[in-house]
Amino acid sequence: MKPEWLQRDNIIRRRGISVEEFISDFEEPNKPVLLEGCMDNWVALEKWDRDYLVQVCGDVEFSVGPVVKLGEYFRYADQAREERPQYEVPVYFREDLFGVLGSERPDYRWIIIGLAGSGSSFHIDPNSTSAWNAVIKGSKKWVLFPPDVVPPGVHPSPDGAEVACPVSIIEWFMNFYGATKTWKRKPIECICKAGEMIFVPQGWWHLVINLEESVAITQNYVSRRNLLNVLDFLKRPNASTLVSGTRDRVNLYDKFKSAIEASFPGTIDHLSRRQKKKAQQKKPSFWDSVTDSKAWCFQVLFLEERDHKANWN
Repeated sequence: MKPEWLQRDNIIRRRGISVEEFISDFEEPNKPVLLEGCMDNWVALEKWDRDYLVQVCGDVEFSVGPVVKLGEYFRYADQAREERPQYEVPVYFREDLFGVLGSERPDYRWIIIGLAGSGSSFHIDPNSTSAWNAVIKGSKKWVLFPPDVVPPGVHPSPDGAEVACPVSIIEWFMNFYGATKTWKRKPIECICKAGEMIFVPQGWWHLVINLEESVAITQNYVSRRNLLNVLDFLKRPNASTLVSGTRDRVNLYDKFKSAIEASFPGTIDHLSRRQKKKAQQKKPSFWDSVTDSKAWCFQVLFLEERDHKANWN
């Protein structure tokens, strides 16, 4: 990584904000943020090095390709008896409505281990979910574009089922990164270090590269703020192609909607009315408020990350 590729750091950083502030300032407007201090009490920050991970899941088979499979590790974690948990979901992300599906919920959490230079090329997270990514060891460079700005060099298919990217992350930086310096709507960028966590809103394109050997944990989730987006995604005509992380792609919409209505009666109707009211008010979006809304506008595309999350995200 050339030094000039690491200089831009324009993400908003926050420490110790309330859940209400997170929702109003970031989750509602669908805006990324880097959160500091959320992991200060995580045992994982002290324990999760090479030796420890080999000790607890050394016999687990890893797929060194597009997918990391660590179900065995999580079964271990569920059975382990520690003095305190090694990590906990931050308070900002504890409303996870896919949980109403129980064992039928799509895959949603991963431990991600990567060498320096490994990473994930541009993609949008699966099933229109939002995500948080916490770095335990190492550091990661992030580049993010909003849903209506397709990154240069990235070519989604019309139906959103496929996306063509440069062969390697370095190739993208060499051939396309420089062009973004002249864009009015520049990407959001940052280096996320050990002990820091990034919120990736639904629909945002993002590229990630490990600047050193890194260990991270990430989870995708559905809150009330993006519930309607997820439901719309799951009922698309080609949902059987787009939906990922579950065996039953065809019926996931019906199952999820029924489970939400049973667990939280009236929630979908309430959110739908609220959405229509907001649309009538026509308030400017986050990007419209800080840039020329007519520049670099593209059709909103919701892509799946194929069958699972990218291995080196």
